[in-house]
Amino acid sequence: MNYKNMMDFSGKSVLVTGGTGSIGREFANAFASCGANVIISDINESTAGDIVDACRSYSVKAKFVKCNLLDVRDIKRMVTECVTAFGKIDILCNHAGFNNRKPAIEYTEGEWDKLIGVDLKAVFFVAISVGKHMLENGIKGKIINTASVSAARGHKNLSIYASAKGGICQLTKVLANEWAESGINVNAVGPGYVITQQTQHYLNDPATRDSLLAHVPLKRFGKCSDIASTVLFLASEGASYITGQTIFVEGGRLID
Repeated sequence: MNYKNMMDFSGKSVLVTGGTGSIGREFANAFASCGANVIISDINESTAGDIVDACRSYSVKAKFVKCNLLDVRDIKRMVTECVTAFGKIDILCNHAGFNNRKPAIEYTEGEWDKLIGVDLKAVFFVAISVGKHMLENGIKGKIINTASVSAARGHKNLSIYASAKGGICQLTKVLANEWAESGINVNAVGPGYVITQQTQHYLNDPATRDSLLAHVPLKRFGKCSDIASTVLFLASEGASYITGQTIFVEGGRLID
């Protein structure tokens, strides 16, 4: 193995769903900086141009594809458009998702359907759409799903989110098992508390911050780069013998 060039993704094509959020943007930037061509997809296109331009600054190809992940037909269109644009998809960062914090008894059926629809159903259909492309074209690809530390802990006010993320961990194992013989690695990354656009109002509250950090051995919240660097590794040849795993990146939160 060429360890020195392990993170060289030149000639690879990467699809990042949820690509306009804080962590998704970091994924796109990380892969572009390592030579990959990058397609970012999201329902939100307000910052897409800036992210595409940032990726192109590394002299790679970059494109934005808008997609409504609640529509399976639109997911299939997104994957087809990505393949048409770049010829193939070598790496999928199956990242899109959102959260809605409230006590379990307060959720409505509609809130369940939307959160599970984006955070689990869409993850499944994006993975199988990209996986089918890889299988049909003999691509020994890498699929990295985004789970969460909530998949392993019973945090209050996160019942639906935790259900979805736990499902992602199990989905990751099954797809890894089904596609291993074809050379496709399927893993997941499980972030802990990371300061993003979605979480900053929550994590920056002094009382909340102090309470949460009391249970994090490294005594800091995660950075988007902490998650992106793990994803780069899982997409690299260095992780070619790792599949079906969820790598938790959470400052030691799960130690005890």
